[in-house]
Amino acid sequence: MVEPDIKIGESDGSAVISIPPGWKTDIVYQGISETHPSEGDPDDEEFNYHLNDKVGELGTSTIFPQKEKFDLSLGFRHERSQDPSTKLDVLKEIGSDSLTFTILSRDKPGSTRALDISTSDMYAKVHLLNTTPPPKTGPGHAEPAGESELTAPKKGAQTLDDFSKDSGIDPDKLIPGPLYHPPPELKDLPIAIIGTGAAGLYTAMILDSLGIKYEILEGSGRHGGRILTHTFTNELRDTPYQYFECGAMRFPDIFLMRRTFNLARKRLGMGEDKFVKMIMHIENAIKHFNGISAQQGLYSKTDDNGKTSADTFKIGKSLKNKDGYIPQDFLDEGTSKLYNKDTLGPLRDCFVDMPFTDACLKLMRHDNHSVRSYMRDAMGYPDSVIRWIEDMEWRTGGFDMSLTESVIASLSFDDPRSSEPDWYCFNGGTQTLIDGMLDKVKIKPKLYKRVTSIKELAVHDNQAIEIPVDTQEDPRRYHPEPISGRYSNVISTLPLSVLRTVDLDGIYLPVGQKNALRELQYHPSVKIGIQFKSAWWEKMGIVGRQTYTDRPSRTIVYPSYGPIPGRDTKNSNVLIAAYNGLLDSQRLAVYMKGYNTPQEKILLEIVMNDLAAVHQKPVNELWNEVNTSRSWPDKFRQLRSKTEESQMKF
Repeated sequence: MVEPDIKIGESDGSAVISIPPGWKTDIVYQGISETHPSEGDPDDEEFNYHLNDKVGELGTSTIFPQKEKFDLSLGFRHERSQDPSTKLDVLKEIGSDSLTFTILSRDKPGSTRALDISTSDMYAKVHLLNTTPPPKTGPGHAEPAGESELTAPKKGAQTLDDFSKDSGIDPDKLIPGPLYHPPPELKDLPIAIIGTGAAGLYTAMILDSLGIKYEILEGSGRHGGRILTHTFTNELRDTPYQYFECGAMRFPDIFLMRRTFNLARKRLGMGEDKFVKMIMHIENAIKHFNGISAQQGLYSKTDDNGKTSADTFKIGKSLKNKDGYIPQDFLDEGTSKLYNKDTLGPLRDCFVDMPFTDACLKLMRHDNHSVRSYMRDAMGYPDSVIRWIEDMEWRTGGFDMSLTESVIASLSFDDPRSSEPDWYCFNGGTQTLIDGMLDKVKIKPKLYKRVTSIKELAVHDNQAIEIPVDTQEDPRRYHPEPISGRYSNVISTLPLSVLRTVDLDGIYLPVGQKNALRELQYHPSVKIGIQFKSAWWEKMGIVGRQTYTDRPSRTIVYPSYGPIPGRDTKNSNVLIAAYNGLLDSQRLAVYMKGYNTPQEKILLEIVMNDLAAVHQKPVNELWNEVNTSRSWPDKFRQLRSKTEESQMKF
């Protein structure tokens, strides 16, 4: 890798830093700074700085990564005489992907103090960050954990060994401490697992394998948490695939998902007939923006290919298009390249050759950034371009999320260790996975047991925990009343937004954990599923994949479940007519007021008008195809997704 280097002019008080392509430059300097062309390079005005020794005045400047090598020239001169500095020193700090040069100037004779920022007449601190992605080494398909995945535990073991040697303790004399023997009254207490979503049931499976007793407490009357497969039962009852997923619905066979497939195939023994390969790429799916519809296959060839854009959606900034707002050079690159390849790609690539923990630590160097600020400050994208990318590639308000969180979340769908993966759904719905987990656990959940508080019991020296529950939602109890249980430990799988509603005053929580309960944001999401009499979109050549639009519905998901025996249609006739997140979801969720309410009728009307406009069909024709529909509000976070939900139906 070519790195920046620096040359000091001993006679003319100059410092010249040669900066390779792809390095971002941040400059902090003391003195009056003027950008000016040097005599030898009259056209190189942008990268020349003139510093004077006026005390107390600071300046900053940023040069975004350039496509060609360039020289950054700095001149150090006295304010009055303009004589060049006669003494320049350079301090160099080396990071894993960065270099910092601090150029110090001092001309006071006879000083014995060490030269640093505090004793220099002038200084310039130049921080250089390499934004060029590392070369790829050919990531493969989903593979078992390799040697690199074990690096972090090995480092931990080595640290313990080094500690014992440095402390003078003979490792051979180290023995385990005495086993903990609880008092008789606490010996048989089980562990409490709160919540019966995927996390709660998986925890129960782990405790089963260890022979540890437990109880699962669930506040609702069903298991599954955010995973829920809704089946339409009014009509077409004997027709397969009359359902849609209100929660998790598709799974890429990638490195990061290997435990999910291991759970299904090995732990639950699900056969290959339970996995249906989904159609994730099809030319005839639609992009609809600025009132214009285009097939995605054609759009990717004419607009989103990094060459020359046809400006299909008429948003390019030009003399002929007064409403355009995207500069032509960005329009030519396309949003896929600008976002997935150029912005997220280099950050995701950290996870190719590094252990996950180490890659996260490297990524955390950018944790002060949102996606929006990183694209603006590190990538140099104008705000108009950032808004355009957000509109085309994500959801409204999504770029205000943490950059590090967004990168890690994107690994769930675009893992650089697995190229061109197949995507699968579960035959019968994702609920079959949850049902399989429920069948597997030895101790079944206790439903309608809403946890109201968690508190340590001082009478047992805080070695036991009491959990009161509310059973008033239980239809089997004629006289519901709060009841309590005692447990040795508690494992909560509740989302923190729900856990915050539980009284936790009886347990110790550091203030940081209390703040996390209050501050963590769960991003809203909604899905609206409609059962049609026929899969009318298939007549347009659309089978699987998604359509994207800037209309209120934003994303339309076409079913992809494989052939249906005895029918002309290739797939289900249940459509996810709107799949929205963040601000886009909130603007639809306000109309979710219950079955057959005026607000819900308005919501369905909005969605049907969107379907008609995007697919360029008469809206009355689509209304004639409707059987029934269902809307579902959800809340999720990119890294951990679960919440209580309420059903709403048209």
